[in-house]
Amino acid sequence: MEAEPTPPSVTGKKPFAVEFRSSVGFVTAVVLLSIFCDLLVYSVIIPVIPFRLQSIGYDAPTSSSLTGWLLVAYSVGLVVATPPLAYLAEKYWSRRTPMTISLLLLIGSQIMFMEANVYWLMCLARVLQGFSSAAVWVVAFALLCDTVPEDRIGQQLGIVMSGLTLGFLVGPPLGGLLDARLGYRAPFILGIGVCAFDLVGRLFVLEKHEAAPWITATQSSSREQSPARPDANEVVSLQSRKKSQISVLRVIITLGRSKRAFTAFFNTFIYGIVFTIMEPTLPLRLQDLYGFGSLQVGIIYLAAVIPSLFSTPLAGWLGDKVGVEWVTVGSLLLSVPFWVVLAIRGPLAQLIASLAVADFFLSAVVAPLTADLAAAARELDGIGYAHVFGAFNFAYSIASAIGPLIGGQVYANVANGWVVLMGLSGGMMLLSAISAAFGAGNRPLLMRLFERNTPSTPDAAIEQPEMATTGDNNATSVHAASTVTEKPPVEV
Repeated sequence: MEAEPTPPSVTGKKPFAVEFRSSVGFVTAVVLLSIFCDLLVYSVIIPVIPFRLQSIGYDAPTSSSLTGWLLVAYSVGLVVATPPLAYLAEKYWSRRTPMTISLLLLIGSQIMFMEANVYWLMCLARVLQGFSSAAVWVVAFALLCDTVPEDRIGQQLGIVMSGLTLGFLVGPPLGGLLDARLGYRAPFILGIGVCAFDLVGRLFVLEKHEAAPWITATQSSSREQSPARPDANEVVSLQSRKKSQISVLRVIITLGRSKRAFTAFFNTFIYGIVFTIMEPTLPLRLQDLYGFGSLQVGIIYLAAVIPSLFSTPLAGWLGDKVGVEWVTVGSLLLSVPFWVVLAIRGPLAQLIASLAVADFFLSAVVAPLTADLAAAARELDGIGYAHVFGAFNFAYSIASAIGPLIGGQVYANVANGWVVLMGLSGGMMLLSAISAAFGAGNRPLLMRLFERNTPSTPDAAIEQPEMATTGDNNATSVHAASTVTEKPPVEV
């Protein structure tokens, strides 16, 4: 019988509400709020930027191109900050400290952008905002995976990823409304207020390794009074993670050798391009076709994105139940026709409906992708959650730099640029679906198909030596074992 582990020593005063502050529910809520805040601040100015640039002297085509470069500046910040953050987050234990510092930086970057009246200062503010966002997409996700039991990872990731959709849902319409009614600074003031609320949650959360000694001591005391073995998930959730000394280069090599991780990174890259390719172009498309301003553009975003609010938690739940490979491939394939419909010029209702359905299936891809990365972190030696989510963020950051650049330049300089962009998006979704069929999940769909079509050795051929052998049982067993082990080639 195994000896009961000695409870870790605890010193000092017990933190307030330690069980609640380190619980799966509260940590999920904090990460959800962090993602929502990040996406709200990012998207609240999307319908405002082109018109702001026009107000300081740039014409409409130039403002489209410059808007794309502003989004690229944000992605540059993400790319630069992600590798060191991922490395430091696994080498040292603190998750809360970088999350708190990054939020203060985000508030400062918003003030800088709000007061900027020259283009280069706007770009600098967006780079700083990218630095801040890197902490959310690397450290906050690692904090969640540290806390949640393995069998609930997909579900909880689906819940927190709904913060991405929710932030992008309310950001553009609120930005357009506040800009139209209260002026250019109003969207930024809203973002700063949400950041202040988010800061409370980040300061209040307790990491599992901090709470574990107190919770374990409490459980040990309870077991002395009422002996009972703790639940398996409870024991796993209280295990503190190990520090990782692996170098950034070794992380890249290790992840690149994993088919599952590589497929997830590739599909993240495709997702990032498609998701961001419309950011500098949709406001101008609506302005060109229907004469819409920032308020109307924000309302269109609201109507189109509402369905995707439900797709991420649904996809996370389905991924845990039936496997992420089914959800990933199915969502990608189902989105393809609606990108084609978006390319067709028609009534406003057609554009809104096709955009809503396309975004619904596009958003459904994120939860299974992140669940696959969490599984890869558990399978690969020396790789932690911050490593895989850092690589995820790195892939998305590069894509989010390329997407707006492609979108802005093609729309401004290519005839029928919108049609070209929608065709490109649909083609990339199809390519991503093929990639997922080869490498997503524990048993990729095409691997299952090949296994099903591979002829297996008839059972009679294996059992024949045992039936033909005579003599004592020992001789029969030895002869059968040697026959199965040697597996002589079958002549055709």
